[in-house]
Amino acid sequence: MSGVRLIFFILCLFLGFSRTDYANSRYAGDDERSAAISSVLTLWQQGEDILNKPHTTSADWDSAVSIALDIATTSKRIQFEQGTGLSKQLISAAMRHSGRGNEAMAYAKEAVAILRQYGTAKQLANAYIELGGCYSNNETDLPEKIKQYENGARIYHQLGDKVREAALLELIGDLYQVKKDYPTSLLRLHQSLSLYQAAGSKNLQGVYALIGSVYNGQNNFVEGLRYNMLAVKTGEALKDSGLLMSRVYHRLAMTYYSINYHRQAMEFYQKALNLAYQLKDTLAIQNYQINIAELLTKTKHYKESLDSLNAATRTRPITDINDHSYLLSQYLRLYIAMRDYQKATPYYEKILRIYKEDKVNEFERTILSANISLYLVETGRFREAAVYLTSLSEKHLSFMATNATLEKLLFKTDSALGKLPSAIGHFQRYKDLSDSLTSLAQARQLGQLQLQFETEEKDKDIRLLTQKSQLQAASLEKEIIVRYVIIGGVVILIVFLILVYNRYQYNKRTNVRLEHQQAEINTRNETLRSLLDEKEWLLKEIHHRVKNNLQIIISLLNTQSQYLHNKDALAAIRNSQQRMYSMSLIHQRLYQTENLGKIDMHWYIPEMISYIRDSLEADQRIHFQLDCDDIQLDVVEAVPLGLILNEAVSNALKYAFPDGKSGSIHICFKAVSPECCILTVSDNGVGLPEGKDILETASLGMSLMAGLSHQLDGSFELTDNRPGVAVNVTFSCKEFISNEKTDLLI
Repeated sequence: MSGVRLIFFILCLFLGFSRTDYANSRYAGDDERSAAISSVLTLWQQGEDILNKPHTTSADWDSAVSIALDIATTSKRIQFEQGTGLSKQLISAAMRHSGRGNEAMAYAKEAVAILRQYGTAKQLANAYIELGGCYSNNETDLPEKIKQYENGARIYHQLGDKVREAALLELIGDLYQVKKDYPTSLLRLHQSLSLYQAAGSKNLQGVYALIGSVYNGQNNFVEGLRYNMLAVKTGEALKDSGLLMSRVYHRLAMTYYSINYHRQAMEFYQKALNLAYQLKDTLAIQNYQINIAELLTKTKHYKESLDSLNAATRTRPITDINDHSYLLSQYLRLYIAMRDYQKATPYYEKILRIYKEDKVNEFERTILSANISLYLVETGRFREAAVYLTSLSEKHLSFMATNATLEKLLFKTDSALGKLPSAIGHFQRYKDLSDSLTSLAQARQLGQLQLQFETEEKDKDIRLLTQKSQLQAASLEKEIIVRYVIIGGVVILIVFLILVYNRYQYNKRTNVRLEHQQAEINTRNETLRSLLDEKEWLLKEIHHRVKNNLQIIISLLNTQSQYLHNKDALAAIRNSQQRMYSMSLIHQRLYQTENLGKIDMHWYIPEMISYIRDSLEADQRIHFQLDCDDIQLDVVEAVPLGLILNEAVSNALKYAFPDGKSGSIHICFKAVSPECCILTVSDNGVGLPEGKDILETASLGMSLMAGLSHQLDGSFELTDNRPGVAVNVTFSCKEFISNEKTDLLI
């Protein structure tokens, strides 16, 4: 019953997707026709909304059909074939909801034919889905149903719609499970899972539960349990409390039941039942109550089992003959377990009548036959039971539990009929199929049966020989086990050696590849190092030539000054020479060091002061005090700072100590913070003339210092210290290194 509900749910999901997919690209003309087409599509959405409600009624179905007829009328009037196809599809959906699947099929086929020619790809895919929904899940219709869903999935694959393709493949996998084609079912479900994961979907509990159910059908209980537990874990992590989660709990409970974990099975049956009650899903409630009753019967809680079956009967009337026969079978098995054959007999007679009418599907007919056989065996009617059991044994039964029950019944029947060799064979097969359920008493029962057969056929000497043979067989079996253990150990050792050898080969290949990569990296590094050396050499050559050019200019200016007699002109030339030397000194330092982008101010400032003192012929009456941090500046910062230093010191030498006065000049270059430096040039000379603002004068030196300070994005400040003058330049440096401080006296 749960499989039918899942199909219905996913079908509604797909039809809901289609609501906004419809647009007319074939006709785009006058406004009246466009308005009519828009009206058709609006009506289509209304019809879909009605049918996609959680619980539809006959009034809803009639309303949807009425809307579909309006769509057909309008579409015919404006010759809108796409609308005609949509109306056929809507009528089919309404009829299918009302339980008239056979009548709906004709409309669905017409919709497919029309939309294949005039509809969009998504419309055609949904038409295929609607057509597939019109087929039932019986053996005759199931292949065609799957075919139509496969057509829809193929279109969604071409459109690249992973989520819808995954949902269809999940539905197809469930149908293959109904068909008992477990390999194909697993293939489709794993394809669905991969698509969901590729699309980033987290709601995977449904497909996990289906995969677990298929593994259970293959008697692979370990994988079935693993996937069903994964489904529960996923659903609970997402806090899913819907109908899907109820089915997930139910499937996990069925898995635990199949491996005789009765406590866990009851726990998850109760969780599934509680959710079904919350959701008021009477069909699920009835189904879960019946399964709980089956578990309670198995664990010999007969009164509770009967209460559960009665609750299931009261939940809703059962109209499906297959479901009705299943409920009757549970009552019959309960009363047989209670050994109340008088109450079991009416249910046996009802089941026998359904079996003879041949109205149930083949699977349910097989179950009925098994239950009839069980009743006949338990009531001692072995010859009647043998007829049904022989028919069952000729069928290929996919469920291990059913096969085990069949072998057990055949064992009892043949034992009662005196077919002892055959009975032994059936009991051994029963033991193999239900090893986890076989008790020590049953094993002794088999031994007693074998001894009874041998006593009837052999005399006392042969019996003793047989016992000796059994001991030898046990010894041989032990030797075989030891041999298999040795062979297994050798195989494991060989596999281990193969793995070690493969790992060695893999590591060897990896090392060779890494050596090639390292050689390539080394070659590239050598090339880059060569290019870097070449660039550094070129940059040094540039700095060298710039320095030489500046020296040539200084020399030219010196030569020119020999032909000049004007003091102002000579002073201007001397000032220009000093400025050029300050720049030349920087370029000289750059090509003499390895660092082509930084100037060590700890070296530069003393060199610059020494040159200025010599060029201005300052005697011993002027003392220079240097206090410089070990700071390195970019060239773009060092050049303007050197010019400012030249101007400030030159001005101090020229104007601070008139008439041969002695004094001192203090040069301080400090890092006041990680991002800020300050240059201070101060003297203890005569200071500024009183009442005169030097900054307002049009002096070239002052303008130069102020402009260069602005170039450094810094501030320029001239302070009258009385006595003396201080020039402060504060600026933000890009990078400096301050490791130590130096105090010099020149």
